[in-house]
Amino acid sequence: MVKKALFEPLKIADSRIFYISALPNPEEAAKKYSKRIMAHFKDKPIRFDLVLLGLGDNAHTASLFPHTPVLHEQKALVSAVYPEKEAVARITLTAPLINEAQAISFFVYGESKAEAVKQVLEGEKNYDEYPAQLIHPEDGTVDWFLDEAAGKLLAKV
Repeated sequence: MVKKALFEPLKIADSRIFYISALPNPEEAAKKYSKRIMAHFKDKPIRFDLVLLGLGDNAHTASLFPHTPVLHEQKALVSAVYPEKEAVARITLTAPLINEAQAISFFVYGESKAEAVKQVLEGEKNYDEYPAQLIHPEDGTVDWFLDEAAGKLLAKV
């Protein structure tokens, strides 16, 4: 969907898009994906122009799920993840890598996400419970694009 709506109209080459696949083995896929990222950036700092994220109703983003070990990862670029409540293993960019991006955009819609949005943006910091709170780059921007239903519990400014 993003490719068709955003990347194709902007004529962004596939070589500049980093798709993730966890098949057939998540650990091997994570290693392979890390190598691809490092090969692309070569000797330059690893810093994506843009990272697009969603938000789950449990406040997960990417595949950074509540109470999973990857939330505390500081060295790896990419990691295999085995969330208990999910039926399938996944791989994810780690929070430190995401936070290196120049721009991060969250696209969130639906009333089922309203509580998660409120907790992530206005709640007390609790990264294990609300993993999307980990996304806060020191030298980059974060934009949230919400529909009215997803933002309905936010304090009005």
